[in-house]
Amino acid sequence: MAEGVVSLLIVCGTLVLSQLSPGPDVFYVFRTSLAQGFRRGMAVAFGINIGFLIQSIVACTLGAWVLQQSWSRWLIIGAACWLLYLAWRICPRFGPSKQTQLESVTPAREPVFSLIRNGFLCNILNPKCMLFILSLTTDALRNHASLKWYVPALIGSLFVASIGGWALWSGLLQWTPLRAAYLRYIRAVDAVFALILAVFAVLLIVNP
Repeated sequence: MAEGVVSLLIVCGTLVLSQLSPGPDVFYVFRTSLAQGFRRGMAVAFGINIGFLIQSIVACTLGAWVLQQSWSRWLIIGAACWLLYLAWRICPRFGPSKQTQLESVTPAREPVFSLIRNGFLCNILNPKCMLFILSLTTDALRNHASLKWYVPALIGSLFVASIGGWALWSGLLQWTPLRAAYLRYIRAVDAVFALILAVFAVLLIVNP
């Protein structure tokens, strides 16, 4: 049992650290936390975690079966379209502006429910998330799946570690110097975030 607990801790620690690596979920949470504050960044993270929980259940029970089906290509195309939509929404509208106050160029705060929904769709429409979960949990499942408690504990641990990681990193983004830098360069930062999401969309289509 002790070895099973240790493997859970290793998987969860790896997951939290992985949230600093590039990915559509990461950029969406970080961008929202910077632009709209901790609470709304966590709303996106909560939506992402609902999708992450579903994908974790599938990955830990059905494995890679879903992506081996003939219709999985449509799921990938849907994912790419959604990421392109997010990129379009985030991309700043260029043109002359008379606004001089930093706050005046801060994006309007979106309703919490919309952020939860968008976070959920951003995650659930990214089938590569399931591949990541598979790569993270395959070895642990191979060694400990015979324990009756292990699979439910693994799924629950992944969910808790994920939301905890988002809270940690989103909280750090509330650091005043970092936030001030964002407000100063908001158009450039939003343009970069939009470009990154668009690149992920293209990569989903080119390398499904």
